[in-house]
Parts: sequence; structure tokens; C-alpha cells
Amino acid sequence: MKSDPTFPKRVASIDIGTNTILLLISEVKRGKIHPLFEMETVVRLGEGVQKNKMLLKEAMERGLQTLAQYLKRCQAMEVQKIFAAGTSALREAKNSEDFLKGAKDKLNLSIEVISGEEEAQLSFLAVANDLKEVKKPVLVVDVGGGSTEFILGKGDQISHWISLPLGSVRFTEEFLCSDPIQEEEWEKMERKIQGHLVNIPHSKEPPSMVAVGGTATTLASVEMGLEEFIAEKIHHFILKKGELGKQLLRYRSKTIEERKKIPGLPVARADVILAGGTILYLAMEELKCSSVLISCHGVRYGLLYKKLNL
Repeated sequence: MKSDPTFPKRVASIDIGTNTILLLISEVKRGKIHPLFEMETVVRLGEGVQKNKMLLKEAMERGLQTLAQYLKRCQAMEVQKIFAAGTSALREAKNSEDFLKGAKDKLNLSIEVISGEEEAQLSFLAVANDLKEVKKPVLVVDVGGGSTEFILGKGDQISHWISLPLGSVRFTEEFLCSDPIQEEEWEKMERKIQGHLVNIPHSKEPPSMVAVGGTATTLASVEMGLEEFIAEKIHHFILKKGELGKQLLRYRSKTIEERKKIPGLPVARADVILAGGTILYLAMEELKCSSVLISCHGVRYGLLYKKLNL
């Protein structure tokens, strides 16, 4: 497949999550992908799914508008093949078929709804391809809007994985109702997260923890005080647990409007960053990891590696 001259040279992958929809357009050369363009849009497709297991009409409209915008970009950049995958919100919503049908009928886009296991595999595949030289066990953590995947492996082999119903949107909606949040709300959420984390894979030797996804990259962006998202600075940034703890205290003390003024924190993530950051912090605590490597390569990268057999 790698040497097939007829195989698409320019491809795109779209990761349709609970909170964000991400686009990656890449060139394929000599069996490797070379990113040309990336875009993230906070769509909040999974708004309300935690409560009623249904996608809201407004959320579906936002999602289809974003996908239409992405497809225009793909067309302008002469993309030959597009792969699209849906995760937690589309797995859980009873009416997700309405969204899938809308994407097919209106945009001629086929979306594959992947399982928690497939999502975990794609996240690990993305990191394994990026960190080929790492010889010790790696634990990949993908904190999403609706679920969080923990994948333990070495090289390109997964030894254990789990997908848990922990998510930045899910837990913000379930627990963090006040503004600023009340101490008891945060403590209740903390206990719920800790209860789930006893199930995550532990290795005999301490693993290198790698975090992918928008929560992780946002935390790194805030730590560096970036005025705009700069992937080159964020990718492979090492976030220390103590610094993350200080960030969480900062978010807990502020209203959502006050959080929006924090450099590095996108306005659209101001309400959900506390829940997402707490999931990552408590995972580090559970595994006794003092720091985490932040990676900008998540599901959308893994999707290309898998589909193109790279």
C-alpha cells in the first residue's frame, strides 16, 4: 500500500468528539504523514447527552456547520480521501443516527462511530508513532468531553486499556453547577473520579505518562501563558503535577467570565477546563506520576496511521 502510486497523496481525518471536532489535513510521503493544516472547533456536540442521552437539535446543527466548513477546506486543499470518526457522544446518544444521516445526506460524509476500545487504540497508535525511541512502558491518557481512555503499552503493543465515563463536559454538567463553583461540588466530583480511577491499568515499573486531547494541550498552553495556540511549543511540553495543581486552584477560585481572561485558555473551554484538568491531575496522583508529557497527536493522527496502514 505504501508504494502504490495510485494511493491518495493528500488525506484528511476528522475526529468528532463530545466537546470538539478536529480536522487534520496531511500529505503522505514515503509511508509517513506530513501535517499541512489542523483546526479545532469547540462544538459541544454532546451538550446534554449526560442528562437525557439525546443529541440536541442545536448541537447537531453546530456540528454539521463545522463539518461543512471543514469539507470546504478539504476541497480547497485538494484532499483526495477523508476519514471521519465519532466518539463518546455519538456512541451514547439514542438519536446519533439522525446526525450521521444528516452528515451523509447533506454533506456526503460517512462517519464511523468507533468503540471505546478503537478510540484507545487510535490514541496509542498516534503516540507510539510519535515516540518510537521510548523504550519504557507508556501510559497514554486521552481526557475527552465524554470519556477518558487510559492505554498502557510498550513500543507499539498495548498491554492494558480502559475507557471510563469521565469527561470534561460530562462532569461539568453533572457536578459543577455554581459559578464560581462551590467546594462541595468539587469534592463530590473528585470522589467520583477517584472511584473510577482505581480501575486504570498500573504497570510494575513507573510508566511515562503521555496526555493527548484538548484538555491536555489547553493545560500546557495556560502553563506557558500562550496568547494563541502554538502546536510546536505545546507538543512534547512537560507539565509538572505541582503546576497543574496550582492551575486547578486558580480555576476553582474564579468565575467562568474571569477564567476567560486567563492567557492560553480558549474562551470556549473556560467552563469545562476544571473538570478535565482534575481528571488528569487525579490520574497522575493515582499512578504517582510527577509529570506528564503533552502530545498534540491524538485520535485524528491514529486514524490516518490505521486507515493508511502506515
